[in-house]
Amino acid sequence: MSSKLFSVFLDLIFPPKCIFCREIALPGQSVCEKCSKEILHASAIKCIYLPNSGETILCFAPYPYTGKIRESIIRFKFYGHNEYTGFYAESLSAQIGKKFPQELFDSVTSVPISAERYQVRGYNQSELLGKAVAKCLGLPYREYLIKTHDNPEQHKLSEKDRRRNVRGVYRINEGEQAAGKRILLIDDIVTTGATLGECASVLLDAGAKKVICAAAAHAL
Repeated sequence: MSSKLFSVFLDLIFPPKCIFCREIALPGQSVCEKCSKEILHASAIKCIYLPNSGETILCFAPYPYTGKIRESIIRFKFYGHNEYTGFYAESLSAQIGKKFPQELFDSVTSVPISAERYQVRGYNQSELLGKAVAKCLGLPYREYLIKTHDNPEQHKLSEKDRRRNVRGVYRINEGEQAAGKRILLIDDIVTTGATLGECASVLLDAGAKKVICAAAAHAL
């Protein structure tokens, strides 16, 4: 039996449940019809300004950070609901494929979290998302970046303080070569773009040829 047929067989025995409301979803679907109608599809391409270099990079996000999307990302980010990874990775990958030619990227990476935060949480939601997006797009995933120390969470700060808060907290991972690479940088949410901008700056300073960002959702 092929893996596709086996998946259909399992769906018949164990019907999939909606990741948002836990009601029964159609075979092969992760979202039920009701929730699908309630989810806003408002793709946005945000320009992130890099003050150190004066460059501007693009960041794509398929969903506004509101309603069911906001609730699910909070559960995904803070409460261990890793089952959301597939839904957001597939949505991101499909839209990235439409917006950008696949040959534009050499590899995928993600925004890292500190060792302290990883120890508490047990996972990095952006890393899970980045690895899944890389698999969907058929690209290698590379851990180009390391977060050197913990800092206050961004969502508690003003836009000006966010930029100051992330300055100098990321560096290139030893043994990784970003020079000459066209990199897709993944995060869960883009708000002011301070975190993604800082990470992109580190990659570009290390010689990356191009950095384009993508996030599961964008703050309104």
